[in-house]
Amino acid sequence: MKIGSSHDGVLYGTRGLTVGAWRPETGFEPRGTLPNPDVPFTGKQQVNFGPLNRWWAKRLLSPATGWYTTTNVWPVDGDTLLATVGRCVYRSGDGGRSWRRVYDLPMASGPMGTLPTSFCEHDGRLYLAEYTFADVPARILVSEDDGRSWSTFFERPRYRHFHGVFHDPHADRLWATTGDTDAESAIGYFDDGEFREVGRGSQRWRAVGLTFTPDAILWGMDCSYSEAVRVFRLGREELRTDEPEPDIVHVVDSSVFYAETLAVGDERWVVVSTAAEVGLDDTAPSGSQNSCTRSARVLAASSRSNYEHWHEVYAFRRRRMLNEHLPKLPAASAYVFLAADDEVGVAVNPFNTTAHNGEILTITPERLAGAAGREAVGDAIDRRSLAPTRGVDREERPLDDRPIATEIAGEPDVAP
Repeated sequence: MKIGSSHDGVLYGTRGLTVGAWRPETGFEPRGTLPNPDVPFTGKQQVNFGPLNRWWAKRLLSPATGWYTTTNVWPVDGDTLLATVGRCVYRSGDGGRSWRRVYDLPMASGPMGTLPTSFCEHDGRLYLAEYTFADVPARILVSEDDGRSWSTFFERPRYRHFHGVFHDPHADRLWATTGDTDAESAIGYFDDGEFREVGRGSQRWRAVGLTFTPDAILWGMDCSYSEAVRVFRLGREELRTDEPEPDIVHVVDSSVFYAETLAVGDERWVVVSTAAEVGLDDTAPSGSQNSCTRSARVLAASSRSNYEHWHEVYAFRRRRMLNEHLPKLPAASAYVFLAADDEVGVAVNPFNTTAHNGEILTITPERLAGAAGREAVGDAIDRRSLAPTRGVDREERPLDDRPIATEIAGEPDVAP
């Protein structure tokens, strides 16, 4: 399965077109199915909607293309959920049991419609960032009726598209990230309907996800061709200056896509994941090469070190595909989707990987608290203390030469 985000200790995700809820004790529980729309698709597109998006079809195609994802789901509350499949935006008012299409994204939208980071709730309104690949203005939508209808909140031709839109709980601000060329890359927030760019004009301001602490905003570069992909921390005091300058707190070997923050006692942990991308970014300068490694990683740092001491929690190898021998075939990258919840901890969801593909692993608050205690006295943190688990702790076993994961009873949930 592919996770979306959480609400009150429940994670919501999709398995093909099936939407369900996940809890550590029960695993994935199907709720309902996203329907095949009669419009905007007709003819061949309508016929292909189900086969291309259902998990069994993806499984059949996976040896050639890898596991690919075409869906997103976000809970607004216990009853209201939003989802995207390709160009279609759906809404459920009964916890995911039934769905109605409420909006059609532009024709130039990607296979997933939007990115997982494209939705947030802010000051009682819902926001959705479009993700297009053509010469159309980058646009953010807004809903004031709980997702039943949508209108344009902001658009600007300067950017290729928005990567995400985010609620900052510490300053009550709405933030956004854009890409992809240097000139199109920016991070900023909205003030009286205007997008105030905190920084723009280079790949260090090209981000997918943002995460927030009381003292700073953190992100990693979304750049698969950079020789050094950096993780940045921007202190909030810098927002009062004319040219805010972020600090480099870490360097990783692949693009950073997703980021979450979890409070554990008096500490805050920031967790980020990298992507093992395939192919060359079509906005890369001439002569560039893909510098990503084959591993998608999960990294964590705590406020005790001011987010300067990072630990590799997990690493997942991207699965091999026929594309490596037949380059003209489409191929999927490997991602690690993340979701943070006060009860569950940090959910880790590797996708298109050789191990744990489509499963949900969890890093519990208790494990983070224990790691923070060892960091406080200057001891090296045993990677086992941060190793993800799947629900109930059971017998530990090594996973290749990587950190140790734990088993639970029952069959593994491996169907995205």
